[in-house]
Amino acid sequence: MSHNPPYGPPPPYYTGQGHPPPPPPGGFAYVPAPVMMPVYQPPPPPPPPEVTAPPTFVTNYIYQQPPQPQPVIVEDIEWVPATTGDVGSLSHKAFVAGREAWDGSPLCVIRAHHSGEFLPGKLAIKHRAAYVPYGGREVPVHNFEVLCVPSHAVRWLHSSNGQVPVGAIAAGNTHSGEPLYIGRVRHMQSLTPGKVHPSHGCCYISFAGSEHTHKTYEVLCRIVG
Repeated sequence: MSHNPPYGPPPPYYTGQGHPPPPPPGGFAYVPAPVMMPVYQPPPPPPPPEVTAPPTFVTNYIYQQPPQPQPVIVEDIEWVPATTGDVGSLSHKAFVAGREAWDGSPLCVIRAHHSGEFLPGKLAIKHRAAYVPYGGREVPVHNFEVLCVPSHAVRWLHSSNGQVPVGAIAAGNTHSGEPLYIGRVRHMQSLTPGKVHPSHGCCYISFAGSEHTHKTYEVLCRIVG
């Protein structure tokens, strides 16, 4: 009876004991070893965002504004209603603009309505007489306004041909609305106030019953700047 396993004889080194055959002489035996497989580690979660406190607003702080340039304030010009009968009470405050030629008495500035216009003129306060230049004549007026202003708040500036400097004081107007300014000229040894009429290119004064024209004159101006 044959003892060979089924399907043919065993290899010469088979022992029949269920163990791996011994290695051939001079060979190496392969012994399976456990293989270390890498284990996947998930990345660490990101750190939580830093919580920052909202900015603090100070609501009761008073911010100082840089100093602003202040306008130069001059004393207001005052026009005082008067008549030829009561101008004596204004002798201490009426603005003196000139002098009479024949006696050196003061001439002050007035303005009065005449023929639809509002005209600067002169007041001989000592003699209680007021006049405006108009239509070639020296026109007497009895109701008017007297200029009262401190002398340090105004000044006289030279001009000509109807022009007026910066700060010129408008004291009236024509029937068409053109402004008229306070001027003065030297005439026949007098220093007489009158009206500067820009569109006419001259200053008019009243003297000895007539209206006289001058191309050069002085203009009463506020002191500004």
